[in-house]
Amino acid sequence: MTGSIRVAIVGCGYASRQNVEAIALAGGGSIAAVVDKDTTRAGELARLTGAPARCLESVLHDASIDAVCICTPPETHASIAIAALRAGKGVVVEKPVARTNRELDSIQDAAAASTAPVVAMLQHRGRLPDAVLRAAWSSDAVATLEVVRPRALQHYASEPWRLDPGASGGGHVAHLGVHFLDLACQLLGTPARVAGLTSCRDVSGIETRAALGVQFVDGGLMTVLASAHPGRHSERLHVIDADHELIVDDRGTEYRVDGVAQRWDAPSTAHLRAAVYTELWAAVRREAPPDRYAIARARGVTAILEDVRKIAAEEPVLCASVS
Repeated sequence: MTGSIRVAIVGCGYASRQNVEAIALAGGGSIAAVVDKDTTRAGELARLTGAPARCLESVLHDASIDAVCICTPPETHASIAIAALRAGKGVVVEKPVARTNRELDSIQDAAAASTAPVVAMLQHRGRLPDAVLRAAWSSDAVATLEVVRPRALQHYASEPWRLDPGASGGGHVAHLGVHFLDLACQLLGTPARVAGLTSCRDVSGIETRAALGVQFVDGGLMTVLASAHPGRHSERLHVIDADHELIVDDRGTEYRVDGVAQRWDAPSTAHLRAAVYTELWAAVRREAPPDRYAIARARGVTAILEDVRKIAAEEPVLCASVS
């Protein structure tokens, strides 16, 4: 196909605004419709974008719409993605992409059956240069991950689904730690085991702190510290192997081989998101299949998030409901 890719935004909350900005930066696409059961939200995004507010069913039956961006709560991601793929629409799914790998498999199966592309909005993969992605990490590799991002208690109370681990897919780790966890999985491969502690003192079943250990199938080990409570903001992944190491933090990416360092500044989040759309446009036009942002590459982080929810659920003594 040629011409501008016409996109429908499904879900008109905060994430939808980020996707509107990314679509504009990517170029080659336009917003053709917005969808939300909350008519007030839909109306606000319609005024912002100039696109009509419509129902999901009409969007899926509209042959002029090429792709769907899913910005709804995580419990709905799989069902909407599958419906869109069956309708022949390209799909981009916000993080966390799926609550379980079974859901992820169902999305992939729908994509395979329809031949329509689907990508994950795990945009921080764009911070890993090709040379880093191609590098081999040995079974001796070790990593540390710190994700400290303050989040007020009112955030969880702002939407009913945020208070439900089944609907939200989890708390701080699932929504703020997900990106750097995904980076670790792109490098170290498939997680074999996750162990540790979580604290759900703010919202029952929703962790706002976690101290975890992750073992990967290939032998790599990683420690994870995550917290929504401190006042500072810090995200840092450090991976060390025999002759090379990687640091990804708020400032950028540094890769060292035999003591020689290369450094890349951190792109803006908007530009990272725009790169996801650039890959989706190429896939919708049948120029190239999804690669860096392919949803299949979300299996590792999805498995970790699923295990973190289990850890939180198994430690009721640490969890207390908000009064």
